[in-house]
Amino acid sequence: MYDTNFTLLDWSIVVCYLLSSIVIGLWANRYVGNLSDYLVAGRKLRLRLALATMTGTELGLVTVMYMAELGFTQQYASLYLAFLEAGAVLLIGLTGFVVYRLRQSSIMTIPEYYEQRYSQSVRVVGATVMVVSGVLNMGLFLKAGSQFLTAVSGLQDEMYLKLIMTGLLLLVLFYTVLGGMVSVVITDLIQFLILGTGMVIVTGVVFWSIGWDGLSAIVTEQNGYFDPFHPENKSGNGNPIGWLQIVQMAIVIGSAALLWPTSAARTLSCQSAEVAQKLYSLSSISFLARRALPVFWGIGTFAFFASQPELFQEFHQAVETNASITSLSAMPLFLAKVVPTGLLGLVTAGMIAAFMSTHDSYLLCWSGVITQDIIAPIAGPMSQRSRILTTRIAIFVIGAMLLTWGLWYEVSSDLWGYLAVTGAVYLSGAIPTVVGGLYWKRGSRAGALAAILGGLSGLLAMGPCVDLINKLFATSLNGTHLTLLTFAFSSVAYIVFSLLIPDQRAETSSNVSVNPA
Repeated sequence: MYDTNFTLLDWSIVVCYLLSSIVIGLWANRYVGNLSDYLVAGRKLRLRLALATMTGTELGLVTVMYMAELGFTQQYASLYLAFLEAGAVLLIGLTGFVVYRLRQSSIMTIPEYYEQRYSQSVRVVGATVMVVSGVLNMGLFLKAGSQFLTAVSGLQDEMYLKLIMTGLLLLVLFYTVLGGMVSVVITDLIQFLILGTGMVIVTGVVFWSIGWDGLSAIVTEQNGYFDPFHPENKSGNGNPIGWLQIVQMAIVIGSAALLWPTSAARTLSCQSAEVAQKLYSLSSISFLARRALPVFWGIGTFAFFASQPELFQEFHQAVETNASITSLSAMPLFLAKVVPTGLLGLVTAGMIAAFMSTHDSYLLCWSGVITQDIIAPIAGPMSQRSRILTTRIAIFVIGAMLLTWGLWYEVSSDLWGYLAVTGAVYLSGAIPTVVGGLYWKRGSRAGALAAILGGLSGLLAMGPCVDLINKLFATSLNGTHLTLLTFAFSSVAYIVFSLLIPDQRAETSSNVSVNPA
């Protein structure tokens, strides 16, 4: 199972790419003059560069890993996620819903809008919940990245897993701390080119290895999962989907397309609201590819293992006995056997590029929120230099938290399920707060606080909490049920508290309209 084509040549290619990231960080530091440069690249991103950096950020290794995992465990049925997201992003681009008005507001972060529309207290509370959700959400990125590298290179010791996690994180911290968004945009552009080349190579190799006959045999001979609405996965290799989970994912993916902070950071870095809207329209194509292609790799992995029952059995035994091997490892183990030496190094460099492009953007995003939306409002006036220094310190603190969380937390389901649940903690409160603030005049600060704090109930949808709830109350709830309840609760709380406790200005405005004299 651990046989690999990864040789010293491939390691050399990977190391050369990693060293180039250090050079980029040192060079980009020269162009950071103020906080706007550091957080939103001076709002100078044109359409083509914004498109490349948006794709580079959102097409991270964690996306490749969890979508390939879904392709491996749920085969063709898992493609529904790709079409849901592409449709949501295209709809936003065509209508400009939310993103156009947000860019017009000239904010640098989503919580900054909370204060602009509601109050400073809403900004601080909203930023705190956002950071909690965001750090938890990216908590397993390191583990996914290290599992790819250890599996593709044939390393089996769990200690290698931990050392690689630490080394990759330190490298990302280095160039992100130095260059901020300038560094992130430059590395994202390079990573976009390397990753794009790697994805084309992998897709071609997977198809060449499996062929049309192998892809069709998944459905016919191997009982592959095809219809996501069918509540049974006959392949016996993963959990079923069903209509309720599709509804959950439609809500989570649609919300994330609108307001996930790293995507919003690209929107707010664009030259104008018009460019931001076009960015979404064009990104729908790359968003479709970022999910569909890794699913195809996972499908190929399933066909490869299913055609070799002894190897499949060995893999399942390794999952049960080796903590460094999970269903996430299946795809890189497959690639290690079918991609030739040399090309495997280029592909691995592309995957590490994807890993780094996601981490740098996420680290900068959450640290920027901590500085701009939590510390600065509480501490009072801060100089530009102090804000940049605080942001850099926050990057290191978040990095330490990620390393600790990634080492000990075990995923009780698929990685995508974990990401959807942790993301909902922020999104469930942000959607009614932002959409209501932009399009409903009666939305109040009390409603915003209720919605944002209501999102914390999404923590109950995490695996250990679900198990505890079912044990205490003898129920059969799962993460899907609790995530949907979180979104419903936050939306209702926003409306009810806005009506019960209106803002002062809303009351004044209402009186003026009724009694114009």
